[in-house]
Amino acid sequence: MNSRSTSRSKPQALRMRMKEEARAAILDAAEQVLAEQGLQAARMDDIAARVGVSVGTLYNYFEDRQQLLEALRDVRGGELLAQLDAELERSQPSPYRARLHGFLRCILDYSRTHFRLFSLLLENSLQRDTSREGELDRHLKMWREVSLRLEHLGQQGVKEGALRPEDASHYPAMLLDMTHGLVLRQLLAKQPVPTDELLAPLLRCFLEGAAPR
Repeated sequence: MNSRSTSRSKPQALRMRMKEEARAAILDAAEQVLAEQGLQAARMDDIAARVGVSVGTLYNYFEDRQQLLEALRDVRGGELLAQLDAELERSQPSPYRARLHGFLRCILDYSRTHFRLFSLLLENSLQRDTSREGELDRHLKMWREVSLRLEHLGQQGVKEGALRPEDASHYPAMLLDMTHGLVLRQLLAKQPVPTDELLAPLLRCFLEGAAPR
C-alpha cells in the first residue's frame, strides 16, 4: 500500500469509528428513554435530545423506532455473547460446575441489568406478528450461539463425570429452556428477582435433579 492510499484510509477509519461511537451513544440513550417513558410514550425526539443530536441525525441511523428497537436487541445480544466468551476464557482452569455457575450467572446478571429493555422488547414482540421471518431468524441465531457454548462446556462436564454422556446432546436445550423460562417469568411479571435466588435452584435441578435426596 502506498503512502497516498494509507493517508486516505486513515480519515475513512476515523469516520467509521466516529459513526460507530455515535450509533452506540444513540442506542444507550434510547434504552434510557424507553426505560423511563415506556414503549408507547417514548419519542424519537426525546431520544435525540437525550443524546444531544437533532432528530434528523437520529433518522440518519434508524428509519423509525421499530428499527431502533431491533438494533438494540441485536447489540445487546452481541454484548451478552461477548460477556459469555469472556467468562468462559476467564474460567478455563476451573472445573465444570464452577464454569457452569459463572456462565449462567452471566446470563441472569445481564438480563437483570437490562431488565426494563427486555421487558419492553417482549411487550413489543407480543404486540406484533411474532412469526415474522426476520425476528425468528434472530432468535434462532442467538439460541444457536449460546447452545454451542453450552455444548462445548458440557463436554468438559462429561469428561469430569458431572454429566451422563448418553444424554449429552440434550443438555444445552434443556438448560437453555430452564434459564429462559426463569427470565421470561420475571419479564411477564415485570418483577426482577435477585440472581442468587434463581441460580441456586437452576443449578441444583439441572445437576442433581428435583427429587429429594
